[in-house]
Amino acid sequence: MRAATGASFYAPVDGELRELERRLRDVGSGAHPVFREAVAHLFTTPGKLLRPTLVFLSSRFGPGRDREVVLNLAESLELVHTASLVHDDVVDRAELRRNIQTVNAKWNDDVALIVGDYLFAKAYALAAVLPKPEVIAIVAQTVFALCDGELGEITGARGLPTEDAYLERIELKTASLYAACAQGAALLADAEPDHVAALGAFGTNLGMAFQITDDVLDLVGDEEDFGKMVGRDLLEGMPTLPMIYAVEERDGTGSELETRILAPAKSAGDMSALLAEIRSSSGPERARQRALAFHDAAVRALDRLPARAERDALREAADFVVRRVR
Repeated sequence: MRAATGASFYAPVDGELRELERRLRDVGSGAHPVFREAVAHLFTTPGKLLRPTLVFLSSRFGPGRDREVVLNLAESLELVHTASLVHDDVVDRAELRRNIQTVNAKWNDDVALIVGDYLFAKAYALAAVLPKPEVIAIVAQTVFALCDGELGEITGARGLPTEDAYLERIELKTASLYAACAQGAALLADAEPDHVAALGAFGTNLGMAFQITDDVLDLVGDEEDFGKMVGRDLLEGMPTLPMIYAVEERDGTGSELETRILAPAKSAGDMSALLAEIRSSSGPERARQRALAFHDAAVRALDRLPARAERDALREAADFVVRRVR
């Protein structure tokens, strides 16, 4: 999928990404046969690899040049991300991701939970040998944030969240991992404190832009391009920013639409009507504009970094996040 994007921001770190892909395919070596099969299944299409790309690009802003250490961080955080997706798919009862069966669909929920645990354990083992305790702490804190965000989502009171509550949730579930990639890599490379902070801010804002864009695509995207079922959040009654804005647009008369969005069981007819209603509202476009605002904040953070090819690549990555269709 990385090659399919045609994006040039991967080029400066292509060698590191190829090595990472090789390592990801080998994660299951020597493990239980089912885990080996699941790893082969998961990493046959490793996705856009945006997060490790952030790791490798961010590591270029310091004098440190220990390639092995940076690869360990990239692999650790990519395994954290993959493990969280495997567990999320169980919670969401998802059947497709990146146009292939989820682990829970191909095997079952029990296998998926254990595979996710195995991936987390592999991630911790890689993080444990990192030379800076503060980076090890960042990996652990990121997993805490992912868990807090997921628990908040599935245990919260059933209702339409405020915009602020939605943003807090996606900062925990998505943006925290982007920030960890950029900030952790800069720390490992002994970058200047202001550059570490700038890269952390870039990662956070990029992650926010990514998730909002993802939530818009979940409602208006093409299912084949998007690589997973369109409308999944709506089907599950899990409100996202475009839905929040669509209800707000009703100017105090959106309770009926809110009730229909939150309903846990929807027929094909219900889904078709709701998708049409939300798509015809200002919700998706307002959410796109919010994503663009986070994109702009991410780009402004880059102004604090020295002018170099890696900074240009990070800017292009930010542009890609908000213009993508998958």
